[in-house]
Amino acid sequence: MAVPAGAVGIKCDFFNAGALAAFFTKPEAEFVFRWLSLVVLINAATAPSTNLLKKELNYKALQIAQLSSYFLGYVCIGIPLAVAGYGGSSLVISWIVQSGSNLVILYLQVRHPLYFRLWTADGSHMLRYGMTVLGTNLINWVLTGADKILVGRIFPAHTVGLYTTAFNFVNSPSSAIYGNLQSVVFSTCARLQDNKEALREVFLRLLSLITLVAFPFFAIIGVGSEFVMAAVYGREWIEAAQFMTPFALAMPFLLVWGISTPILWNAGHTKLELRLQLPMVFLWLAALYAVASSPPQIVAIVAASLFALRCIVMVLAVANVIEISLWSIFRSIRGGIVLTLVVAAVSVLLKDSIAALDVDTLVQLLLLLGAGGSVYLLSIFLFAPMLVDERLGAYIARANDRLPRWARPTIRCLLREGSGGEK
Repeated sequence: MAVPAGAVGIKCDFFNAGALAAFFTKPEAEFVFRWLSLVVLINAATAPSTNLLKKELNYKALQIAQLSSYFLGYVCIGIPLAVAGYGGSSLVISWIVQSGSNLVILYLQVRHPLYFRLWTADGSHMLRYGMTVLGTNLINWVLTGADKILVGRIFPAHTVGLYTTAFNFVNSPSSAIYGNLQSVVFSTCARLQDNKEALREVFLRLLSLITLVAFPFFAIIGVGSEFVMAAVYGREWIEAAQFMTPFALAMPFLLVWGISTPILWNAGHTKLELRLQLPMVFLWLAALYAVASSPPQIVAIVAASLFALRCIVMVLAVANVIEISLWSIFRSIRGGIVLTLVVAAVSVLLKDSIAALDVDTLVQLLLLLGAGGSVYLLSIFLFAPMLVDERLGAYIARANDRLPRWARPTIRCLLREGSGGEK
């Protein structure tokens, strides 16, 4: 099913590259649209190998393939071509090489059958399931990419570059974590389909963990976005900080949304996400129409707000399906919320003082990260029993014996009180 869908995609993109370039009022992009359409087919052909490895939880092979293909495509081919003066063509060629080499490496790990089967014993069920997945993914793509289409259509190339660079910088690591986390949760919860109590425990523990770890970290990145852009890309990219701030603050919501989907699907509600997200497409299109004449920073803020709204909708759906009270959800996230507010407040207070120092931007970034990280660790050390949800604390305490010997006293100290008392 993946390859025929990819073939349809490449046909649409390849033969309509001129129309796509005209839509974005950038005729020079026709070459890029036409030849990058090959990536659609390559990625579709890669999907069976990728998903079979995810089913086996063989993430080592996936990461090795990803790193190897990126090194071959971008380091060995893309950079030399760019230095030789091939411009945008170097990116197109390196992308195709990266996708193709990733396909070959992953297939060699799995070696699945290459012939087509038009029907199987449970073909109708698989087709319905696949169409649900396809519809959900298409809707999520629209919700994630519509703002980039608007920005690319309306604003000049300089603004488009700043906007997409800021988004990609925080989205790339988040998406990598999101994909792996979602696959692991999906595989784990597949064994718990008929056990709502176990599904509740898994969801609340992960919700607590994400709010304790991801929210404070991205809060520091959002506050220090100018330092990040200047340190990584140079001071000429500092304008992108206005976009990075809302995007960084929205990324943890992506992770929460990532754990919600497998819970819903394993609880037997495979079509619920599709039904919930479909109305949001129209809401999102209306919001984009309303801000079409606004500055791009407003578009970024609205896009980031949509991430949060989608997350809240999905969490409420999970709570309804597996019967979690709002009070239980609040208890799971309250520690992370408090910790995020404390870390963000300290970062805001110190930001101007750090910016005034006559040091390199990388040093400024490290100082902000160090200050925020120190406050985070100190708060965890002093107030862990109050910040760590009892479900997560009890799970960590049970897993303490499997941790390295040097870490066990620290965990016992952190969870010294109440980490598993209240149920």
